[in-house]
Amino acid sequence: MTILLGALALINCGFAALLIWPAYVSGAVTGQIPDFAAFWAAGAMTLEGTPALAYDWPAHRTAEVAGLGREFDGWMPWHYPPTAQVLVTPLAVLPLFPAMAVWLAVTGALFLWTCWRILPDRCAVLAGFAAAPTALTLVNGQMGFLLAAAMGLALLNLERMPVRAGTVLAVLSIKPHLVAAVPLVLAAAGRWRALAAGALGTLALAAASWALLGGGTWAAFVTSIERTAAAFTGDGAVVQRWVMGAGAYGWLRYQGFGSGTALAAQGIVSLAVLWLTVRAWRDRALGADIKAALLAYGALAAAPRVLSYDLHILVIGALFQVRHGLRAGFAWWELWLLALAAVGATLSLVAPPGAMPVLAVVLFTGCWAARRGITAG
Repeated sequence: MTILLGALALINCGFAALLIWPAYVSGAVTGQIPDFAAFWAAGAMTLEGTPALAYDWPAHRTAEVAGLGREFDGWMPWHYPPTAQVLVTPLAVLPLFPAMAVWLAVTGALFLWTCWRILPDRCAVLAGFAAAPTALTLVNGQMGFLLAAAMGLALLNLERMPVRAGTVLAVLSIKPHLVAAVPLVLAAAGRWRALAAGALGTLALAAASWALLGGGTWAAFVTSIERTAAAFTGDGAVVQRWVMGAGAYGWLRYQGFGSGTALAAQGIVSLAVLWLTVRAWRDRALGADIKAALLAYGALAAAPRVLSYDLHILVIGALFQVRHGLRAGFAWWELWLLALAAVGATLSLVAPPGAMPVLAVVLFTGCWAARRGITAG
């Protein structure tokens, strides 16, 4: 397993370097920019005293061009809530690409440290590097490392320190659609202390962003939601790149299905996954680690919109699954499934979307089936 993870880590890092060098360093490829440009521009506009303009697409694009020092194709808008804007603003004191390097170094280190905390073994750190989303996050400068670390640390503390776990979960509110299943499962399982801490933490973040950025920024964000929703359903001026879709909805849109059909199918998947996850969390015979794995997998499988660089949370689920298996035993095929998922994700980098859209559902189903088989045995 160590050899496989090491090989995948080298492939992913090499893949990222092949994309980063011509697009961002040598300039051989023009017109492409990292997603982080949207983060940096929102922060720069905040430092200039105009945080609400981050949600004005033309004004925000002008800031991106200024930071890049060149034009680019299309749009790269700022979609995150003001709570996230407060988080990225300090980075804008640096030029765009040095700021991106700092962002990736800090959030990447936090993610790898979280992997180690879950499973104190070098394979856990290698798994973080070997995950295909790592290559995509290195290229795009996205939020994947941070969100996965928050999920992992929250699940680690949930049993013994539920208030701390809930407080960490509040960080996930910067991308709420990605983890909408988490509070629903916690409520169904009666984890009220963690849920209350998460709600209070989310409100505290919102209040802090209101105080720092002003109510006008929140008003601008709310106004921008309609255009963002249109862009993400493919019915607006900016058509979402469905090839990056990593869930049922995105895959069906990539195949040419309409928004209504894709949403209906995603709804069926989401309800099934939520039902099974709640059953698992109410089952006192199941250990905390396997419940954590199922929630990490299930959160992404149930999410209405998941992109391939969001899938770091699956690594968190896999590490909890392995930690449980080391204590309680594995199904004979369980590690093979995890290995095939890792290889399939890496191959998907070359020919997207590949296996990305089914990874969360496959891992969730495999984890559920393995635990039922071992429990029954």
